[in-house]
Amino acid sequence: MKIPAKMRTFCPQCNTHTVQEVKIEKAKQRGGGMNQGSRRSARWTSRIGNHGRYSRRPIAARNMTSKTTKKVDLRITCSQCGKKWIRSRPRARRTEIKRA
Repeated sequence: MKIPAKMRTFCPQCNTHTVQEVKIEKAKQRGGGMNQGSRRSARWTSRIGNHGRYSRRPIAARNMTSKTTKKVDLRITCSQCGKKWIRSRPRARRTEIKRA
């Protein structure tokens, strides 16, 4: 997916549509550090026992299909007021900024 380096979108600070610069944000862990799944897992494994480790199939057999694409976050900067925010884009195998 090719994304233009400058696009005209809505700025919530200026309350108007302005030309804004776009950069690809570095990949970060989504969902925060202690989301519901990891809290549930920590609560389950805090007790004594084998925690179901040896009574289930291996993880590799459970999720045979892993994600082949990544979601990309864009850092958008308003050219007039300088406000910055992040907008998420849909999944794509490759994302690049198109220089004009």
